[in-house]
Amino acid sequence: MPTSNKYCWVSLTIFLALFPLANSYARFTNIQCTALDKPFADFQKCRLSIPKRGEVALSIHAKLFQIPVNNVTVNVRVFKKASGYRPFLYNVSADFCAFMAHRSRYPFLKVFFAAIAKDSNINHTCPYNNDIIVENLVLRDGMFGHFPVPEGDYMYKLMFGVYNEWKADVKAFFSVKLDKKYL
Repeated sequence: MPTSNKYCWVSLTIFLALFPLANSYARFTNIQCTALDKPFADFQKCRLSIPKRGEVALSIHAKLFQIPVNNVTVNVRVFKKASGYRPFLYNVSADFCAFMAHRSRYPFLKVFFAAIAKDSNINHTCPYNNDIIVENLVLRDGMFGHFPVPEGDYMYKLMFGVYNEWKADVKAFFSVKLDKKYL
């Protein structure tokens, strides 16, 4: 391996190892929910609220009209804002029912859904016989310690498919800032 590549890898490794030590905070900035098949499901609630100073909470209530649902596909993509939103690091698709039964097979989804699980009712395996609810999800300080991300604006795009057809698209926008007093 040429020495310039070696130094590049060493620098990157040191950056990724030290970055989680820097305190950061993240806040939701916007949410967009789109039902792609309204006879199947629709969003009764898709909004951000401010439960207390310095916190922004995300709430979603997706009403399912055709239950039970036992064949779910999820696609999670992360975008970073740089002259528009550009793909950043992750684009993961999975059979959601298989994922919920064997979470360790998809490490990124495991960490992502662990953050959502306590504030939602999607923390069980298929079938889903009720509405999908995420209530007052707040991005906590240090949540991105598992994924060292630079300061900036980001978007999570979640696509949900049922029976091999896309049914819903959720875009959650958030901002990650470094707390300068710890640097």
